[in-house]
Order: sequence, then C-alpha cells, then structure tokens
Amino acid sequence: MLPSKIRRLLPTGFMIVVSGGLLTLSFPPFLYYFFVWVALVPLFFALERETGFKNGFVIGFLFGVVHVATTMYWIYVSVHRYGGLPVWGSGALTLSLIFYLSIYWGLAGLSFSFLKNVKRLWLFPFVMVLIEYVKGIPLIRFPWGGVEMALPPTLPISQIVDVFGVYGLGFMITLVNFLIFQAIRDLQEKRTLLVFREVFLLVLIFVGCQAYGTLRIKQVAREMQGWKKLRVCVVQPDINQSDKWKPAWRAKGLERYLKMSRRAAMGFHPNLVVWPEASVTFYLNEEPKLTDKIRELTKEGKFSLIFGATSYMLGVGKTVYHNSAFLMSPEGKIVDRYDKTRLVPFGEYVPLRNLFPFIKNIVGAEEDFSPGKTLRPLASRVGLVGATICFEGIFPEISRELVRKGAVLLVNLTNDGWFGRSAGPYQHLRLSAYRAVEERTYLVRSTGTGISAIVSPLGRVLVRIPLQAEGFMRAVVRLRSGALTIYARYGDIFVVFCLVLSLILGGWAFAGNLKQRGKRE
Repeated sequence: MLPSKIRRLLPTGFMIVVSGGLLTLSFPPFLYYFFVWVALVPLFFALERETGFKNGFVIGFLFGVVHVATTMYWIYVSVHRYGGLPVWGSGALTLSLIFYLSIYWGLAGLSFSFLKNVKRLWLFPFVMVLIEYVKGIPLIRFPWGGVEMALPPTLPISQIVDVFGVYGLGFMITLVNFLIFQAIRDLQEKRTLLVFREVFLLVLIFVGCQAYGTLRIKQVAREMQGWKKLRVCVVQPDINQSDKWKPAWRAKGLERYLKMSRRAAMGFHPNLVVWPEASVTFYLNEEPKLTDKIRELTKEGKFSLIFGATSYMLGVGKTVYHNSAFLMSPEGKIVDRYDKTRLVPFGEYVPLRNLFPFIKNIVGAEEDFSPGKTLRPLASRVGLVGATICFEGIFPEISRELVRKGAVLLVNLTNDGWFGRSAGPYQHLRLSAYRAVEERTYLVRSTGTGISAIVSPLGRVLVRIPLQAEGFMRAVVRLRSGALTIYARYGDIFVVFCLVLSLILGGWAFAGNLKQRGKRE
C-alpha cells in the first residue's frame, strides 16, 4: 500500500507526463501536430490541483524535464559523438541544458499559481509569451522548443506570423489550450454561460485566423507572380561529420562538391548555386590550388556561388577565427563575405573554457570562433542575399534585420551533421521555414547531411533532399519585392503589448489582493 501522500501526488504526476508527452508528439518529426491544441490542458489541471507558488514552479519544471528531454535528446549525441566528451561529461552537459530550459517552464508554472492566487488567470497566455521571449535573451540563447514549433508553417492559421511573429502564434496556441481548460472546468462546475463564452472565443479564434490565412495566401501568391525569377541549385554532399575535418578530406570533399555542382547545373543554367555551412574545410588563402578549382567552377558555369568556410584575421597578439559565408562571382572572384554573428555554445565556442579545457567545439575547428561584428546581406549580382549560418536561422530578428536592409532572398547555410539521425534536423527545418513566412521571402536552405530545402513565402517546402542522402536540387525561386510585412516593419511589438498588459493588470490585481488582505488583518 502506497503512503497517502504519494497516492495524492500520483494524479498530478500522471498529468505532467501526459502533457509533456503530448507536446513532444506534436513536434517534428512526428506528424501529430494537432495534439498541440490540447497538450497543455493536463498541465493546467495539475497546476490547478496543487496550491502554492513553490508547487507551481516544481510542476512546471517537471513538465519541462519530460518535454525537453524527449524533444532534445539529440544534444547527447552531438556532444558525445562530435564534441569528444566522455559518457559522463556528455550526460552532465545534456542534463544541465535540459534543466536550464525546464526552468522556463517552472517560471510558467509559478506564474500560473500567482495569477490564480490574484484571480487574473486569464493573463497567463500573455505572460507565457514573455517567458518564451526571455528564453532568447540570456548568455546561452536557445529559443528552441516553443509550442509554435509544432505547427507546420503551411497551415492557413500559421500565416499570422507575418503580423505577430512566432510569439503571436505561440500565444494563440497557449490561449486555445487555456480556453479548453477553462471550458472543462466550468462544465464540471455547471457554469453553462461561461462554457458558451469560452466555446465562442475558440470558434472566433479559429475562424478569424483561418480567414486571415486563407486570404493572405491568395494575396501573396498573386504578388509573387510579378517577382523576378531566379534559377537556384543546392548541393547536399552527405559527408560524415567525423570525416569532413580530416586533412585527407579537404581535396576529396571538394571534388564531391565540384562534381555534384556540375551535374546540378547541367542543362539548367543556374544563376546561383548554394553549398552548406563549412563546405570548404580549408583556408582559401592557404590552399590556392584548391581555391582555383572553385573559381574554375563558377567561370565554367557562369553562376554565383555561396558557400561556407572558416576564415581568420590576424589581430594584436591573437588570431581571430570566423565561421563565414563567402560569395563568389561568375568571374571567380570573392566579392563578399559574411561572418556569423550568433554562435552556438559548445558547438563553435566553449563558454568558460578555462573551466572546461577538455571540451572541444563540435564543428572541429582548431580554435573557438569569434562572432562577426556586422549583420548585413551579401551583395550579389542577382540582388542582396540575406545569408544566415546554422542556428542563426531560428532567430526571427536576424532574418528580419537582413530583409529590412534590403535582402530579396534568404539563404541558410547549415551543417546539421552533428545531429545524427535524430529529430534535430526535422525541428531545425521547421524553425527555419517560419522565416520565409514572416518576411514573405523565399528561403534556400543548404545543409551538409540534410535536410536541405527550398521554402516558399507561403511556408511550403517546394523541394527537399532527405536526411543523410547525397543529392542536389534545382528550383526557380522569385526575388521579393514590394512592401515589407507588418512583422518586418515593427518586429516583436506584440511582445511589448503582452509586457505592458501583464505589468498593468497583474500589478493592479496584486495590489488589490494585498489591500484586501490588509483589511482582513
């Protein structure tokens, strides 16, 4: 016979596991994205069942552990197989990141308990937006795993991101879950009028967003017909992450790129060819013979080439290394370069390296990379191209800034080889694809091992190369023209609205609650 305290906690634990599991199943690569509309409901009932701010934080944190661990298990594979950490070190680092991200869910649980206490529980979806936004601010910026990642960007309902951004989409998902929770609770307590109100709001949300998305899809599709066409080829060589940085693979890997690019260009006559991040594993100025082979390729094919490579600059007493995207003209000249501004912790640099001298960065470079100083598009012959490198593609503000500076095409160079065959590449593609919808701009995504894809401004994947497959793809894309989207103009202004509303109404309720407590005393 279990102790009474454990028996009382079993339903709460069950609801936490069910809620975390449903949310994970709604994420890529699973196809059950419809679960996201109800995934948080069991969590809300678990928080409703327990009292106290401490319990609220613990419940939210445990939910986060369940969800984050089952969604981002690939972190262990990355740091162990490619980061060179022993089993215990990989496990410790993976658990640390899981616990770190779960703290934000703990804060969500704490907020739920606080708002329940001051009788302003309906503010929770607004507060949840702020928590998700803050997750992208601290030292270890990792805005991965928000509820909006569950929905495919092709859905009409997902089109609202060109106004409100992904935080607005996350708000809508949380609000729907909250209204369902409230409706069930009111139904249990036979508050019929309130149930009708909540059902009416649910219908209003879905009909309104569906109508906007349907109209916007038709409008953008018409506008795209007048945009200038561009023939693009993307190469995915599928070179193993463990092999690509070996000296013997410098020439061998390049030959694969050259051969595949010539095959891709044959009969298609592309204007632009795109290779992935770190496709060239040597310094261009130190290997002139190999670099000349790339020049010959672009001259022969008469196309521009964007490719990823490591670069360095000699500083005062120190050599500074960058993860860069190079633009080579049809004449074989390097005409522009972009240095990655947002680096991956433990991937491209090791935080607090003095404390962790045994950790090497996952990408295999000799030294830690330094962030680039300027975020700007590449000036190509076909127009300004907004290049992002690797997980820069999951930060909405980076692509937004590139488009505001004149980019007419978005290109994402990625090396997802360190994900292995896991859920990571599918999640990464989903997050990156939303940049095309937010900015209503074509996205050309080239990865070393997959998943490479070309995404339309409507969020549709026009063509892709599967995970861990060698191949190339061709497509005719269009260069964005016309007015910027509301999101491109004003950014995350919806987050500011949520902040102001939460501070004013939450503070007012809290003050009123203290005043009533003072009168009772």
